[in-house]
Amino acid sequence: MSRREQLLDVIEQDIQQDSEDYLVLRKLMQDLYAQLLLRDCQQIDQLNLQINQLIEQLRTRAQRRNKIITAFGIMAGNQAMQTLFSAFPAPRGDRLQKQWAQLTRLVVECKELNERNGKLLSMHNDILSKLLNVGADSPLYTPQFY
Repeated sequence: MSRREQLLDVIEQDIQQDSEDYLVLRKLMQDLYAQLLLRDCQQIDQLNLQINQLIEQLRTRAQRRNKIITAFGIMAGNQAMQTLFSAFPAPRGDRLQKQWAQLTRLVVECKELNERNGKLLSMHNDILSKLLNVGADSPLYTPQFY
């Protein structure tokens, strides 16, 4: 097997693995939202650990894809993957292009879920700040000197 074919195989495997991992990430983000609503700190910490590990694996594969794109002499940018897909034989390249489009939708969905989780965390923080009256003149939860 030539070096070119090996690199194309790596791209195909990485896209497949990313697709599977983004499905897992989507589920973890949904689970995290539920745990944030319940304020279950132990479960939140566990889910954040799993999410961070998964994101690191996804980042590693994205970096590898960028190196392969560079090895093929393709300029990085929005069209880089489309150009790379043209290096595959027709049925294989078409299938990967469809899988890439599906992966792109999953990435967008995970980003939206992450934003939703962030908004919930921000709301929790605002509520706690108001309860604790942080920055206000009220002595609630601060030492009282009588």
